Formats: sequence, structure tokens, C-alpha cells
Amino acid sequence: MEPQVLTAPRLRNFLGCCRRRQRSQVDLPKDATEFDFILVGGGTAGCVLANRLTAAGKTVLILEAGRPDYDASAIRIPAGVLRLFQTKYDWHYETQCEKHAADRHVYICRGAVLGGSSCTNVCLYTRGSQSDFDSWGKEFGIKGWSGQDVLPYFKKTEDSSRGASKYHGSGGEWGTGCVPYQNPLGRLFFQACEELGSPANDDFNNWDKSQLGHGRFDVSQRKGERVDAASSMLEACVGRENLTVCTGVCARRILIKNGVATGVEYSAGAGDVRRACVRAGGEVLLTAGAISSPHLLLLSGVGPKDDLKKHGIEVVKDLPGVGKNLQDHPAALVSYECSPEGQGVAVTSKIRLWGTSVPHPLPVLQWLFTRTGPLTSVGCDHGGFFCSGDKKDTEPDVQVRFLAARALSADGMSTMTKFRETKHLPDGFSFQVIAARPHSRGQITLQSKDPSQRPLIDMQYCADERDRKALRDGLRLSRRLATETKAFAPYLGTEVYPGDKAQSDEDLDNYVAMTLHSANAVVGTCRMGSCDDQKAVLDDELKVKGLSGIRVCDASAIPRLPGGQSGSSVVMLAERAADFILKRHLVPETEMPQK
Repeated sequence: MEPQVLTAPRLRNFLGCCRRRQRSQVDLPKDATEFDFILVGGGTAGCVLANRLTAAGKTVLILEAGRPDYDASAIRIPAGVLRLFQTKYDWHYETQCEKHAADRHVYICRGAVLGGSSCTNVCLYTRGSQSDFDSWGKEFGIKGWSGQDVLPYFKKTEDSSRGASKYHGSGGEWGTGCVPYQNPLGRLFFQACEELGSPANDDFNNWDKSQLGHGRFDVSQRKGERVDAASSMLEACVGRENLTVCTGVCARRILIKNGVATGVEYSAGAGDVRRACVRAGGEVLLTAGAISSPHLLLLSGVGPKDDLKKHGIEVVKDLPGVGKNLQDHPAALVSYECSPEGQGVAVTSKIRLWGTSVPHPLPVLQWLFTRTGPLTSVGCDHGGFFCSGDKKDTEPDVQVRFLAARALSADGMSTMTKFRETKHLPDGFSFQVIAARPHSRGQITLQSKDPSQRPLIDMQYCADERDRKALRDGLRLSRRLATETKAFAPYLGTEVYPGDKAQSDEDLDNYVAMTLHSANAVVGTCRMGSCDDQKAVLDDELKVKGLSGIRVCDASAIPRLPGGQSGSSVVMLAERAADFILKRHLVPETEMPQK
């Protein structure tokens, strides 16, 4: 992929070229070009910040290692997510051998394109609960990040199909709402939940009530099309002359002099190393995500001093917490074939022609002309939140995503890639079980001081027994929904995964170890904390402790993963970062219940 630089006029032309699938080579900026702000990473947070900062008249450079073509059809069509994993739009990360996952390398999808993982995720827009954010202050001593403080920033960007309300915004750039399609099996899932006593939940982002229950998840979507950070936030900057977007380039290190960030050294190709500088009073903003942002800090001499010295990197600032506190949602699944009576009902039968690999023309025409039908769904927009074991008065620790399709692999991520390679898809349905509020913590460390070498990712999935129990109980709940309810009885066939033989705790733990996969909510590696928190990397305004002119404004800053998908929290965090930088502040919500 050739590096490209997109100033405002070039960006306008380039976006048109993207839609015509053409490419043109343009010159890179000259060495030492100065900007008010350099954003390292053009993903979710980078696009939000670029929009807000350029709107305020600031000059902004985005350095993005990935591709520019965020308007590709596989990204715009929600069901196209099946064609994104392990492709040119994905960095295709893998963890180190996971001790509690049978020493396997677990695959992690991260978006390698402008818009980042908002272009490659499953679009779910679930924030978590108010108490998730309240806990940031209680546990980590962070001021100004309670549920009451952050809610206005969630609402600022949102354009909810529900309309404006206490918990939803209207008129923002980020469209949200329910998918305009429901498979018949999804309705059966709701009936099964009701049979087992689960309450219906019509809005998982309504903090006036418990998150418990089943319902339709909100998604990042507008009129049947994916809403991502590039299309919703970056594209709005097209007419601004103060924005430069450079794709296909890799940041090598932050330039730091006397404790002050002065710019970024980056590579524009083999042997082509360049520098971009910030003006006096400007800042370098890390928005490369929870894997790459800590990696760049480490390469720049900011991190645990012993680790830096081991790799021959000069210590600029000893910060032991850089790369630590890594979190993700571990997932496992239960899957069934449909009985003979249930053939033809699964979503796979709706989008494929007569059991072949040929796309069915009707859903394609529905999407093209009305933006409705099966292609508006990523497949897992029905589900719920549940408590494992005998927990009653605590936050749900299990999320179940229901899919109206049979899994092709016990590893849910592999199913996504196998789908596009499999000609015959038997009908069925699946439950993806997620430890919604994980307790296990991993780390990002250096493999080498060579910037081209990827960091080492050690997730430590299920190192904490509480995560293993949440997954075991979620698997058992899923089985009960399928086998102990009248709803699924006419459609119930063979249990494909894990299979009837896996019944005991030990059996299920072994199954999870062999099949555990990521639900793609990677956060926490440069977390915020109080001024006396020795493990914190950032203060409560996202500034790197002990240095000037550097902030981390992405998922890395999140101290504890909320019980929902992380994408909406990253948008909120970037909105807050923009206000910190511009010294503005939205008034906190005053009618929030105290929990």
C-alpha cells in the first residue's frame, strides 16, 4: 500500500476517487512540517478529534498506518463484516500463547483503515451501566468521569432513531438504533428468554433501570448502513483547509525534548523516515488504540524502565503502568443445527441462493434500493445481559448474543472467515457467551526496539476464575434457552458445539480453553488514575504523567472495561478529550439517579 497524504482539497478529490475505486499518488509532507496537533492513529478516536479540533480552527495532521478506503462496500453494508476479518482491512493481531486457553494464539481483529475498528466491528452500541463509570472514580480516584459526567458526551455525538431523551441524543453525527430486520429465530429467542423468567429490556442504554434482560441491541447504523468514525466524523472535515490526513505511514517514536513532546518521527516506506513537528503549545495525541498507543510510548522511552533498558531504549520517563491493565471480553459459544422442520429459516438461508455460495439477489436488491432486509444485520443484534450463578443484586457479568445461524467452528471468529469459504451452510442458531465485566488483566510488551516489529500481546484470558465461571454459566444458560423452552422445540436439532458430552465444570472449562475467542473490546493499557496512583499512566485529562504535550485519547485510557461494547465509550472519551484540549466543558446531567 502506497502512502498518501490528503490535505482538504486532495481529500475531497480522494473521496471521489475512493467511490470510483481509483487511486493517485501524492507527495508526502516535507520534513518538520508544523501542526497544532498530531494525531497518531486515524481510528475511532482520531476521527472524532480531527473533526472537533479542526472545527475550532486548529491545524491537524493524522498519521494513519492503515488504508484510506473506508467507504468500501464490505464496510458500508453491515452484513459485510463477514468479509472484513483477516483481510486487508484488518491488522490480524494474535496474542502470545494463552495459558488458560490451551496455550493457543488468540486472534484479535483491529481495523487497518481510516475509522479503525469502528469499520470492522459488529456495530453494537451498548455503553454499559452508570455504575461502570461511577466505579472509575471509586476504584481509581479519577475525578470527573462518573456516569453523570460522561452522559452528556455520549449524547453529544449520538443521533438516535429513538429521538432525544434523558439517555439519548438527537442530531449528532453518530446514528444509532435497532436493525431494520428481524429473523424469525430472533423472535423465538425472546420467547425462550421469557419462558425462563428473563425480563424484556427495550433499551440497554437506559440507566434508569437494570441492564438485566433480553432485547434488541442498539447498533451504529443509519438507514441500514454502517456508521463508522470515518464516514460520520472525518468526512465532515472535507472542506477544512487545516486538516492533513496521511495514510499508509507508521509512527516510529514520539520526539521528546526536556520532557516536552515536539513531534513524531514516522516511516513513509522502506528507508524513508520523516518528522512532523508540533508548534509551541501544541500536542501529540495518541489515538492508535490499546495495542499501538502503548507500543509507541514504549518505543519512545516512556514505560517501565527495566523493560526499556532490556531493549536498549533510553528511558525518557519511568511509567510502570504503560502496557499493563490490558482487558478484553472473552467469548465462547453454543450452537445447534435446525431440525428438518426448521430448514430455510436461518439468516444464512436468506442471504445465500439455494444453499450455495452465490448471494441471494433479493437481499442485495433490498439493501441497494431500500436499505432494509438481512444485509442490514451483523447477525448478533439480539441478545441480553444476565447474572451468573446465584447473583441477584450485582451488575450482569454475562452477555449473550443470539445469532440466527449455525456456527461453522467452535471459535466464533473463525466462523466469520469460514463463512465466505463455505458453499453449503446448514441452518441453525447459536449463542455467543461473553464475560461482560472481565476480571483478568494482561499486558502489552516490547518484542524489539525496531518499530516494524509488533508488540507482544498477553491477554491472560480467563486467568481469573470469575471469568471462567461467567462463561460456564453462560453456556449452561444458553443450553437451557435452546432445550428447556417451547419456543425452540420445533426447530431444535443436534447440539454442534460444545456437544452433549461436555457437561461438568471441567468439561466446559476445557471446551472454553480450546475455543475461547475475542469479542473485540481491547482497552486499558494506558489507564487514567489519580495523581498518587503509581500504576496510572494518565491524569484525569488524559495527559501522560510527568511529560508535557502528550495525551492518550483512545481505548488505552479506559481504566476498567464497561459491561458493553467499547466503541461508544471511545467516542465519548474522544469528545471529552477535545473539550479538555479546547478548555470547554459540557454541563453534567443533574437528574441522574445516584447508585
